[in-house]
Amino acid sequence: MYRKWIEPGIFITIIGLVYFVPIQSAKLPVFAGQFNNLDGSLYAVRLFDLLISVGLILFGSRWLIPQSLNLRSIAKNSLMLIAVLLAVSVMEWAWDALTLRMFNLPIAVGEVSDKMLASPNRQTLSLSIVRGNFILILIGIAYGFVGDYRRQIRHREHLERENLEAEVKYLRSQINPHFLFNTLNNIFAITERNNDPEGSDALLRLSGLMRYMLYESSGNKIGLQQEIEHLQNYMDLMLLKYKATNPPGVDFQINGNPMNCQVAPLILLPFVENAFKHGIDNQGQGQIEILLKTSAEELEFSVVNSHFPDRKASPEHKGIGLENVKKRLEYIYKDKHLLEINSSETEHRIKLRITL
Repeated sequence: MYRKWIEPGIFITIIGLVYFVPIQSAKLPVFAGQFNNLDGSLYAVRLFDLLISVGLILFGSRWLIPQSLNLRSIAKNSLMLIAVLLAVSVMEWAWDALTLRMFNLPIAVGEVSDKMLASPNRQTLSLSIVRGNFILILIGIAYGFVGDYRRQIRHREHLERENLEAEVKYLRSQINPHFLFNTLNNIFAITERNNDPEGSDALLRLSGLMRYMLYESSGNKIGLQQEIEHLQNYMDLMLLKYKATNPPGVDFQINGNPMNCQVAPLILLPFVENAFKHGIDNQGQGQIEILLKTSAEELEFSVVNSHFPDRKASPEHKGIGLENVKKRLEYIYKDKHLLEINSSETEHRIKLRITL
């Protein structure tokens, strides 16, 4: 409610200091034209000048900035500038004349008053009314251009944030279907193999994962413990497709207490998904080692998996998950994360550090 008065208040304070501090701090009597500070006439004039100055600056900043640089808009604003400049200058001249009469000061050239002889060191201010007002309007226009430029920057940043948020939501939607299709294929392989309780267990786990993805992970942050449970359910589902007597080597270790930590949801899944996709072959051979370290200030997540150079992703899906998570990390944890990815002939490793 009061924000609209902040800008005029700031201008009144700054210009008031410029106008009145020299008068108050002067040791000798101060004169500006025919006005002086001995009888208070200079204060009366300066107070009116203060209101005029603030009004002209605000007028220039709010009304004289052209909406478009066409001839009609420029001509309209120029006519408005001239009209206001002349009207305000006439008002200021009339106030000066009225002040002279009110304080019984000389008006005509050559007139003498005892007030004008109060100090032999008379100081005058020769800047004309019209020229001074024109300078004030130019200051207002410059201030308006600066303010308009800052508003454009804030608007552009707002649009960029909205676009990034929309992109993050889109990236999440890319991850979910890909994961669900893989899981459904695994469950189908189980039901084809035999009729046992594994299928029911897999469906229950899949239901929990779908609920997590669609509802619980919709916020900006989620408890790290929930994210860990999600990763564990995902790995259990992926391992169901392999024989229980000879499963792949998957080791998931947690160091630290994740209970009081929060992270962006689904930020760790792409690395585990990528490890299962490329670190285990069709016969279930391969190794995956996952280590999660937590503290109050930092999260460290590393994944090391076997590397099979002959397993190539299709061009349309190559690197989608990792590229998506890189974009999310840059958006959510900008300047607060470090991601290292290294590959050799035998293994692929990633290491992620996030400042919480």
